[in-house]
Amino acid sequence: MNLDPNVRTEYFYDDERKAIMVYKYRAKECLFCLGQQQIIYFKKFYICMPCIQSLPALQVFLERVERERADAAQKALAKKKRMTARRKETLDRLHQAMKENPKASQKELAEILGISQSWISQLLRKHGVS
Repeated sequence: MNLDPNVRTEYFYDDERKAIMVYKYRAKECLFCLGQQQIIYFKKFYICMPCIQSLPALQVFLERVERERADAAQKALAKKKRMTARRKETLDRLHQAMKENPKASQKELAEILGISQSWISQLLRKHGVS
């Protein structure tokens, strides 16, 4: 099997095929340089940052992942910032009207507040008012 005596191995038994399988044990170390600093798990292997930076395809993948994370964080932040003063005021008024009229329908709440029923529906859906 061409394994060095100092190489750590894992053994598995396959009942179906009635076979013993031997695999090289993959510790949390870089696949290429066996380093243990700045390790990232990538497609079933551990790879360190210096090795990733030396491999252009992996570097492109890593940059894409970082861009996607940044975009997701930016979208979440933008979603939080979208609450305008007018919307906040309307939401507070809706909440108060719902407390005062617990059995009122959306249509009735819209008439009480002087806004459309669709706006009531949007506020309830987007801001989880119950």
